[in-house]
Amino acid sequence: MTDASAYNAIPRAIRSLYEPQLEQFGIIVRRNGEGWSGTGRSTWGRGSIWGMPVGDFCIAFSHEVYMEHDMALVESPESAYACVCMVSEDSKATMPRMIDQPRALLDGSLYSFVQPAGSFSGTLHRGGLYSSRCICFLPQYFEELDRRWPGAFSGMFERFGDTWDEAQSRIIMSALMGTGPQYRPGSALLIQARIEQMAAALASSCAGDDAARCSASTRKQSGLALEAQAAIERMLDEGRAPNLDELASMLFVSRSHLCAAFSRETGQSIGRYAKARRIERAKVLLASGDSVAYVAARLGWPRPSAFSQAFKQATGTSPTEWRDAHEG
Repeated sequence: MTDASAYNAIPRAIRSLYEPQLEQFGIIVRRNGEGWSGTGRSTWGRGSIWGMPVGDFCIAFSHEVYMEHDMALVESPESAYACVCMVSEDSKATMPRMIDQPRALLDGSLYSFVQPAGSFSGTLHRGGLYSSRCICFLPQYFEELDRRWPGAFSGMFERFGDTWDEAQSRIIMSALMGTGPQYRPGSALLIQARIEQMAAALASSCAGDDAARCSASTRKQSGLALEAQAAIERMLDEGRAPNLDELASMLFVSRSHLCAAFSRETGQSIGRYAKARRIERAKVLLASGDSVAYVAARLGWPRPSAFSQAFKQATGTSPTEWRDAHEG
């Protein structure tokens, strides 16, 4: 890119949505108007891409690649993300294998989905023309909108993993049609306005008569806290400190929605619950005679001193004193 600092200013979580594909096709992007674009060729085929970040948590982009050999396309998003996209006929065949439970809209070329963080791959076949036009959102995009208009956008990130009715699908299609490659001055502001208009129109439609169907999650609300509790136990089993961002990504929800749902369903914050479960696990290990250093490492504290401080704050006694009093 001619302006490397401007490109590097794009958050890594956004860049991770497309950079692995750029590397596979040898595409080098450069500033082009208020966005960026690039073309490239590799042993697999040739391709082109255009994109425009919309703030720190959203991006509109389109790509087209022609395959000269079969290739396993790799995706490695660092964050869960929601996406709406229009895809070519060849691209449609890759969707079920590359995307977790895609939801087709008006026809087979329009998709809405929520994808977790991680690494995914799908096969692109020789002779195929794979193209798409997308709008992708990180969870923080809707959290920011909800801070500006409290309650209006609650649950919208998760909503992209559900189906839309015909009117809502047309709202999405209109936004996608208006956010293709643009290079003139002012195009960034125009695309931002179109995306915000789409988000507002969808949020408004979800607040109407079909509010129940447009609930903040695609799962039953009463089960989210249980899923979060199970995920916390798995993290502790693996010797990792529970992390809110990772929990939200694992459960395909935003931080704010997870916190609100957990508090509503359990009567306590998810942070307080996770800390309490960690301390309870520590008590069991200490009572079994394990050393302070082992317990600290086993449950993800960075240092024994950090564990000792957290344990004493929670129980009023040191880990060593607890072990001595309860060791069986």
